[in-house]
Amino acid sequence: MSSEPLATRPAPTPDLPHPGAQAEVGLPWLARLRWGAVAGQLATVLGARYAFGLALPLGSLLACIAVTALTNLWLEIDIRRGIPAVPRAGVLLTLDTLVLTAILSLTGGPTNPFSILYLVHITLAAVMLGAAWTWGLTCLAVAGYGLLFFMHPQMDGMSHAGGDFSAHLHGMWLAFAVAAGLTAYFVVQLSAAIKRRDAEIAVIREQAERGERLAALATLAAGAAHELGTPLGTIAVAAKELERRLARLPQRDASALLEDARLIRAELDRCRRILDNLTTHSGGTLGEAPARFPAGELVADVLDELSREDRERVDVRVSTSRLLDAPRRALAQAVGNLVRNALDATARGSVRIEVEPTPLGLRYAVQDDGPGMPVHVLAHAGEPFFSTKPAGRGMGLGLFLSRAIAEQMGGRLALDSVPGRGATATIELPGSVVAPEALA
Repeated sequence: MSSEPLATRPAPTPDLPHPGAQAEVGLPWLARLRWGAVAGQLATVLGARYAFGLALPLGSLLACIAVTALTNLWLEIDIRRGIPAVPRAGVLLTLDTLVLTAILSLTGGPTNPFSILYLVHITLAAVMLGAAWTWGLTCLAVAGYGLLFFMHPQMDGMSHAGGDFSAHLHGMWLAFAVAAGLTAYFVVQLSAAIKRRDAEIAVIREQAERGERLAALATLAAGAAHELGTPLGTIAVAAKELERRLARLPQRDASALLEDARLIRAELDRCRRILDNLTTHSGGTLGEAPARFPAGELVADVLDELSREDRERVDVRVSTSRLLDAPRRALAQAVGNLVRNALDATARGSVRIEVEPTPLGLRYAVQDDGPGMPVHVLAHAGEPFFSTKPAGRGMGLGLFLSRAIAEQMGGRLALDSVPGRGATATIELPGSVVAPEALA
């Protein structure tokens, strides 16, 4: 097995979504917000110019607003055409910060109260793009605000109400820098906490749905075994009686019929084994009480269920003497499912089982040298009734049940596959199932 897998599918873990995915969801909302900014800027500029008679460089201001409008139109077109535009969210917020700086420089510089709008861009970055973009825009906003003082040097030395007005403006800039930093920090933390909570809720919901499917499957299997048990028992008694009576007849007359009676009994035994396996493979062992046993002995339990030919293809490496407090049959079933899948994937190759301790517990890893799983197969591996085997070779429940058993013990199942170079299935168990004296 390679240490650089091309496709890996671990068990679900509460992890933060990628910031790009959050931005993709928020792009339409960002586009609407930017249209609102264009409308607000137009209303403010035109109102100040014509309602209050302020002398403003109208052409330059309208050009700045046009930049926002044109880039937003470009964004809208890409969104409607389905073109991925995630990186542009950060670029557009950067552009908006620069445009705001230009507008402020044309309308009073550091004396313009609308400099507080810098915080809007910082907050949007924290919600949509994550920490890196947020802190980058925070630095840009603080630098842009400070640049206004150099673009309006006449602010130095101004006084207001007997005080130094320029000192007041510089104090406002310092206060803005502190406010921007605090806003960036707390919004990033809050956004991360919300994403983490949503990820945890999604994992819990998925586990609950998997448990419901498993319970329904176990109920169906138990019902089928119960309903078929009686007629199969009756057929077995009748076949036994028929076999007994045929045995009394002359061998010349009864040999063919006796052979048919024995075939009926053999097929009945096969049906019973299928029903037993169906009950077991549908989660019948999940209610088993924990037992204490050496971790390495579980591999022997798995090998006992294999044919002689399959056992010869399995290499075992046990590097721990720890004891487990766990449902033995259920865990053997979970590991056995992985071993059987690996054997099926390698027609003539070998399968390796490794049992080793981890910092948090213990790991069972099953490796094969088969063809591996493509990405699209790996994405569905572990779903109930999903199987790539030919019809009649499997029900598509092995990985599903192995994952359910591992998760009920507080562990997880991880799948790692390199197409063309095999696969590794790993059951990681927590320290809570390791016997206390084994941890000493």
